[in-house]
Amino acid sequence: MYRVMLIDDEVGVRNSIKAKIDWPSAGFAIALEAANGLEAIQLLSDQPLPDVIITDVRMPQMDGIAFIKACKEKFPQLRIIVLSGYSDFEYMKAAIQLGVKDYLLKPVVRSELTALLGKLSDELEDDRNRLRELDQEEMKSNQQLQMMQEQLIWQLVKDEWFSVPTVKERMQQLQLSSLAIDDVPAQFATVEMRIPQGRLDDWSERKDLLHLAFQMICRESVESWEQVYPFYPISHPAMMHFLILIDDPKRHSKFMDDFVRKLKRNIKTFLRVESVLGIGEAINGLRQLKDGYASSMLAWSQGTIHTEKADSLSNMLALTHAFSPEVERKLMQTIESLDMPAFTKQVHTIFSADRDTPMFVFTFLTLRIILLFNAIAKKFELGDSSLQSYLWNCQMTVRDYSSREQVLEQLHDMAQLVMNEVRKTRFSSGQQMIEAIRNYVDENYSYELTLASLADMFHLNETYLSGLFKQSVGATFSDYVTRLRLSKAAVLLQENELKLTDIATLVGYSSPSYFSTAFKKSYGKGPKEYREELLGK
Repeated sequence: MYRVMLIDDEVGVRNSIKAKIDWPSAGFAIALEAANGLEAIQLLSDQPLPDVIITDVRMPQMDGIAFIKACKEKFPQLRIIVLSGYSDFEYMKAAIQLGVKDYLLKPVVRSELTALLGKLSDELEDDRNRLRELDQEEMKSNQQLQMMQEQLIWQLVKDEWFSVPTVKERMQQLQLSSLAIDDVPAQFATVEMRIPQGRLDDWSERKDLLHLAFQMICRESVESWEQVYPFYPISHPAMMHFLILIDDPKRHSKFMDDFVRKLKRNIKTFLRVESVLGIGEAINGLRQLKDGYASSMLAWSQGTIHTEKADSLSNMLALTHAFSPEVERKLMQTIESLDMPAFTKQVHTIFSADRDTPMFVFTFLTLRIILLFNAIAKKFELGDSSLQSYLWNCQMTVRDYSSREQVLEQLHDMAQLVMNEVRKTRFSSGQQMIEAIRNYVDENYSYELTLASLADMFHLNETYLSGLFKQSVGATFSDYVTRLRLSKAAVLLQENELKLTDIATLVGYSSPSYFSTAFKKSYGKGPKEYREELLGK
């Protein structure tokens, strides 16, 4: 039912118009009435806006033309119909100049009113359909953006990544500029739902639905807080992580308590399960993301279902100076160069027997090294993620290690497994190395990739990599990346859900015009024309 406002200084005229037809049958309802433009403006400011306004032009205090001008400024979306007599030519001329397209002559004729309302009904329905489509497009675009944001945060937490400037550029593309600020204070939180024993015995095949419901509730619980970014590990769907910006240090403690209570309450209320939550130590900037994540995992491992306050580990990162970025780089180098004695030496330096290291710091350092193992395994593991799955399980069970000796032994065994994977890829054949690099490119095509950075990452000579890539793939590295990005763009264009500027960003183009030029060069037509042809427009 569309809502109508009638404006005329004569009550008899308004009553006559109301009596002309059966308004509800025509799909309309007279919702508001006013005697002049001034009264109408006040009503429009205080009441929900109508879909259509029918207004006289000759009125006291504020005539129809002045009213239309005011409406164009305050409520430009309103449809206005002008009531006029044959002698109101100058008024009508002014109304037309203001953009009014529909009018009714006094006295209003039933058939003309019915025809006009029929036309308006069709136009309003078209408008609503367009708005629904725009809302759906925006929702899908936001969902796609959120998915890309989550993937980026998760990637930064668990994988080896590019330089800080490259990461910042990608964050800005994905509307995560607030995370790209130097030394931005933040904190991680981790929550896991604990399913009671026997709960899923009768419908274990529906476990995936419970996981999906858990993820939805976690996201919905924090959607009103702009500073909270949820993400989850695919390999452990009963767990959710949150990256939380500290925008007001004085009020942050209370915010975190509210966050914990709301999250645990919603999980228990809607899913009827308990949850365990861990709050990591506060960090500063992108370089400490892995530390923040590891500290939240450690806090989670020590938590219980009864924890209701946001108590985080304190001063832990200050005790972990042994694991600096330089030490991390050296550890990675020992593994990727298959030097077990050097790795063992580095680990013993980190876990020095001369220091009285608290067990929780020992556990934290173990988690950080496992994250390093996982990043290397993902880079060199071909067509099989079993090692990554194993390493994830080690991360989840690190709290069960009973002694420092057991931890060191476990790290040694994990390092050996990762080295075996690196050896298979690096020293078996050039084809396997190119396959690993190709897999890496396929996953990171949205970044600014260069041969130089990949050669450094995979310990190859840049010239050798260039020749080997072209020989194995059948295309230069640059051509391969371009084709990959544009093929991904073509798929998104076929889905007809995202704006062209969004698609350009998602496939790694910072400039929409450069994206359009590259697409046209490859497909013979621009992305807009390509989409229109697919849709038969």
